[in-house]
Amino acid sequence: MTPRQPRTAHSSSTDGESARIQERLQEDLVRVREALHSLLEPPHDRVREPVLYGVQNGGQLLRPTLVLLCSYLLDTGREGRTHRRVIEGAAVVEALHIATLHHDDVIDEAQIRRGRPSINAKYGTAIALLTGDYLLARCMQGAAALGRPHLLAMAETLSDLCVGQMLESSQLHDPLRSEADYFAAVSGKTASLLRTAASMGALQAKAGKGEREALESFGHNLGMAFQIWDDILDICSRETGKQPAKDILNGVYTLPVIYAVQDLGNRLVPTLRKQPITAEQCSEVVAVLHASGAIARAAKVAQRYTDDALHAVETHPATAPHAPVVRRCLSDLVGSFADRHPALRTLQNAA
Repeated sequence: MTPRQPRTAHSSSTDGESARIQERLQEDLVRVREALHSLLEPPHDRVREPVLYGVQNGGQLLRPTLVLLCSYLLDTGREGRTHRRVIEGAAVVEALHIATLHHDDVIDEAQIRRGRPSINAKYGTAIALLTGDYLLARCMQGAAALGRPHLLAMAETLSDLCVGQMLESSQLHDPLRSEADYFAAVSGKTASLLRTAASMGALQAKAGKGEREALESFGHNLGMAFQIWDDILDICSRETGKQPAKDILNGVYTLPVIYAVQDLGNRLVPTLRKQPITAEQCSEVVAVLHASGAIARAAKVAQRYTDDALHAVETHPATAPHAPVVRRCLSDLVGSFADRHPALRTLQNAA
C-alpha cells in the first residue's frame, strides 16, 4: 500500500472514523456468518457436517468485507445499522465463493485447505462435488430472494468463473502461456467475484450507473491484485496452509513463471513441458523464479492493480468523501494478509 503520511488533524479524524467503521464491520461480519449458516443449513442432519465444513473453516471473509465496505461508501447515515439485505447479499457472495473452493479442490486433487484436510480429502470426491453443487443452488436461491438484479449478478458471475477456470485448465503445462492468457483467466476465475461483491454493496443503496461502475472497477482491480498475491504465495510461502508450489506441480503457470520464461526460457521451457514435474524439478524452477526477479516483478503488477482499485473510489464524487477510511480499512486487511506470509510482506515492501 502507499506510505503513510505525517499525522494531522485530518488523519486523526480519519483514524476515528476508521475505528468506528472497523467496529461496525466486525459486528456486520458476525451477522454475515449467521446469515450464511441460515442460508446453507441443509434439510437433513446426515449431510449437515460436509455442507457446513467449508463454512466453519472460513477465511477472512474478504468478499463479504468488500460488500460491506462498498455499502458503507454510499451510506450517508453511517451511524445506522447495516440493512439486512446488505448482510444477506454478503452471505450469498460468500456461498458462491465456498462452492468454487470445493470444486477447485476436486480439480486440483488438493489435500489441504487452510491448514485442514480439504473437503474431498475428508469426505471423498463425490460428496465434495455434490456439496459444491448444493452451495451453488442455495446461493442462487438466496440471490433470487433479494431480487432480479442480485440473481442476474450472481448468474453472470458464475458464468465468468467457469469461463475463467476453463481458460486456465486449457493451458495446463503450457510454458508459452502469455500475460494476456493469464489475465483473462484471472479476470474470470477470481476478479469477477470480487467485482460482483463490490457491486452488491451498491445495489441496496440504489446506486447510479456511475457509482456502480466505480465500485465494480474497485472490486475487479482488487481481485486481480489478490490473485497475483496468492500466486506469489503459492511459490514463496510455507505458511498458507497449502502445499508449496502446488500450481507448478499441477502445471498451472502463473505470472511469476510467465515472466521468468520471458527472460530465461531456455532454462525453464524444457522442464515446464514435462508431465508430471517431479518435486526436485519443481524446486529447481522455484529457485530460478527467485533468482530471475520474476516474483518481484509480479508483485509490482499486483501493486499497480491495488493502486487502480483505490483510484476508482477516490476519484468518483459519490465515493471520494469516505474513500480515505476505506483505504485505511483495506490497508489493514492487506497488512494482516501479508503479516501471515513473510515472503509476500518482503516483496510488498520492495515493490
